[in-house]
Amino acid sequence: MRSRVKALALAVLIGPLSPMATGADAVKPAPLPYTVLSPATIEAAVADLGHDPNLGGQTRIRTLRWVNPSQPQPPATAPTWIAGLFDYLGQFGGVLLWIVGAVGVAVAAIWILRLLKSAAPRTDPAQPDVGDRRVLDLDIRPDSLPDDVSAAAMELLRTGRLRDCLSLLYRASLSSAVHRFGVTLSAHHTEREVLKAVKVALDEAHARYFTDLVAVRQRVVYAGEAVPPEAVLPLCGAFSTYFDAPPP
Repeated sequence: MRSRVKALALAVLIGPLSPMATGADAVKPAPLPYTVLSPATIEAAVADLGHDPNLGGQTRIRTLRWVNPSQPQPPATAPTWIAGLFDYLGQFGGVLLWIVGAVGVAVAAIWILRLLKSAAPRTDPAQPDVGDRRVLDLDIRPDSLPDDVSAAAMELLRTGRLRDCLSLLYRASLSSAVHRFGVTLSAHHTEREVLKAVKVALDEAHARYFTDLVAVRQRVVYAGEAVPPEAVLPLCGAFSTYFDAPPP
């Protein structure tokens, strides 16, 4: 604004000095000598024009500026690979959370299932009726046997009924193994399976007696050998030691 006022004042000062035409027939005057305006003259003209109300005077314009000459810089943008890393970690964390949740549900289900099984009442497997128990098509019911098996076997041996003597000892041994010692036998077992089950369930002395009895019986029944009574008599006497029920 101040520069415009100075320019206007300079034009006012120079205006009277410029040549003016007096008419069509006027004679062109000679050029005036060059006049140099001093700064003081210009300043005085500017001051006079400044008081002129038609020029508008001075106008104040308010603007905002930083108090601190060093303006704060915006935060620097993180590198792309760091942003990608955090994005990947966020996605992986979501997947990991789902996996941990699934494993937790599975563990809880297994724990609840085991808890229910442990709390459920246990039922013992049904045992076959001892009244109808038969092994190898032999009746092994205790009440089907004589009270003194050893004495009855010796009497059969004395009368020459070797097969009946060995059959009685074999039946009585099986009955004692099942009802006294708890050996698990069933009707479909073979002689070999019966021998194996008795040897596994009983101690060495009982298993040896039963093995000797089976060997002699097979020789007589299947091989048809004529086994002397002296070889069978020890089996008759030892039955009461290994397989007879203990006295009440």
